[in-house]
Amino acid sequence: MATIDENVRLLKNFTVFENLTRKQLEEIAEKLIPRKYTAGETIFFEEEQGDKMFFLRQGRVKILRTSTQGKEQIIKFLGDAEVFGEVVIFGIDSYPVTAICQEDSEIEVLNRKDFRDFYLSHPEIGLGMLETMAQKLYYSQGMIKSLSLQDSRSKVIQALLQLTQEEGTVEIKELNQQELANFLSLTRETVSRNLNRLKKEGYLEISGREIIIPDRDKLKALLS
Repeated sequence: MATIDENVRLLKNFTVFENLTRKQLEEIAEKLIPRKYTAGETIFFEEEQGDKMFFLRQGRVKILRTSTQGKEQIIKFLGDAEVFGEVVIFGIDSYPVTAICQEDSEIEVLNRKDFRDFYLSHPEIGLGMLETMAQKLYYSQGMIKSLSLQDSRSKVIQALLQLTQEEGTVEIKELNQQELANFLSLTRETVSRNLNRLKKEGYLEISGREIIIPDRDKLKALLS
């Protein structure tokens, strides 16, 4: 179980709380409920009624939606120090997506009532709330644009850069080529063909269940 100091450090990573004082952060930190989830466990389902937001302390979470035809569409992959499920805090009664752990994860949970009580006492966090939602909207619009305008090669490259962030390695223990294909709205064969081509050209190294990017800048330059 995390200490108050550890929870305070975690909260400072999030835009909605970044301008709060130490005392205010401690007030929120005391309300956090620690949870542990195992790989493959569902945190919540699309359209499920909810009243909690989640702070990912450590692990990886897959965010997805399911079409009316039953096809899985991956929206985003989340890593350490990311927040999700916050729409139910801001007035929506059900989660618009499904959240599934890709690996064993440690998550802090905040109830809607505790957040709203805090907000009524500290309305100055309203700007942080708007910035958080704006970031989510910006990401969604960017994904729509990239999926509609880019060719399959560019889509694969952009996804790999997003998934690795600054690490340089994509762990595909749970992220297989079919999931990557769903994420990009491509066929598995198309993803496999592009990965193999990038490997032959020296932009990627594929070792077992890992995809390694030796030079992120060199790979990113292909998008220019």
